[in-house]
Amino acid sequence: MSKDPRLYILAFLLSFVAAGQLFLGFFQRWDSFFASVLTAVILEFILAGWLKKKWAFPLSALITGIGISLLLSSYAIWPYILTAVLAVTIKQFVRLRGAHIFNPNNVAMVIMLIALPAYAVSTPKQWTNGIEVMSLIMILGLFAAYKAKRLDSVLAFIGGFSFFASIRVGVFGEPALYAFGPMMGASFQLFSFFMITDPKTTPPTRKARILFAFLIAFTDAWLRVNQITNSQFYASFLVTLLLGVPYRLLAKKTGEPGIPV
Repeated sequence: MSKDPRLYILAFLLSFVAAGQLFLGFFQRWDSFFASVLTAVILEFILAGWLKKKWAFPLSALITGIGISLLLSSYAIWPYILTAVLAVTIKQFVRLRGAHIFNPNNVAMVIMLIALPAYAVSTPKQWTNGIEVMSLIMILGLFAAYKAKRLDSVLAFIGGFSFFASIRVGVFGEPALYAFGPMMGASFQLFSFFMITDPKTTPPTRKARILFAFLIAFTDAWLRVNQITNSQFYASFLVTLLLGVPYRLLAKKTGEPGIPV
């Protein structure tokens, strides 16, 4: 396989799709999968070609479309299309010195969950069966994160989530199953191995990535304590907006190497 780490992420997501449809009974249908994927790929091909004069197959858009088909749950097809349009459009036009700021899937999901909650939801409970299959996918996710050089982010987030789940149990009296249960679900794995490992929207240094992931876990825990659903999406968005963007601006001024471009 090519050294391009996106191919490992693509393999991870395709494994998710196959496992969900064949073994885990995911809510999403094949038409929603193709709607989000085709919309993302075609739109990014057109926009990237128009803006950058570079006509090439948009592998990143393929990954974005598959991610949307897994993250979003809707009885209609148009929310998948709209989410894909939002993800690709924001990626191409909301940029900081040549690089997109937000993870496309994350920012698109946040907009949909806030603006259209009646049509777009994310339901982690549907993903919590099939331990054997999910164990295999977890191994593939760890390998994909390693190849993308973002394994530190994954481990920091999982460790942070576990730490704050323990606090929620000990301090706030939450049942242990309620606090730790999400870690057994496929949505948690998808978020951990796919969303917070984006090389373009995560810090370039190991220390910064670990802090970034730990702060997402902290923000997620705070939102859960306050009974806010879809906390992982909001946590990632808030940390990127309030800390990730200033970090990139400061690092650019100080000439720190490896800032995403």
